[in-house]
Amino acid sequence: MIIFDFDLTLVDTEAVEALRTARRWRAVMDRVSELEVYDGVHELLADLHARGQMLAIVTKSPDMIPRFFLERHRWPIDIIVGYHQVKRRKPDPEALLLAMREAGAAPADTFHVGDQAEDTEASRAANVMALGAGWGLADTGALEASSPDRLFMSVGELREFLLHVL
Repeated sequence: MIIFDFDLTLVDTEAVEALRTARRWRAVMDRVSELEVYDGVHELLADLHARGQMLAIVTKSPDMIPRFFLERHRWPIDIIVGYHQVKRRKPDPEALLLAMREAGAAPADTFHVGDQAEDTEASRAANVMALGAGWGLADTGALEASSPDRLFMSVGELREFLLHVL
């Protein structure tokens, strides 16, 4: 199973970061069609799906935001866990554990891809492999300091790694 963070991992949400921080979700949805998917994401998701991988998104945003991209781009995402599906948000592992439970996935067979130190912390707490996504960050210092199992600076590097190990 591969679990992806959403913001700044699959989609460049920097333009709406202030709105997200203020929890102005309606305003975020008003601008969601302006947001860009990172180069290589469509191919990565298609390749992983073709290999039979269960795919999930775990995000601190409401699930309506990633669902927009799921519908628009026909992403083969099986599970979305958003803000309203859990009581405790990352770095607590609750959302990761919920996604794994829904998929019937074991921690030893699960990868979590995220761009923040709290993603690494949640991965560790859930006993899954932490994969750092540095491609959407201006400064990767905090992510590097969190010591993910692997750090990638492009979607292409992540794709090569996952297709090699799966």
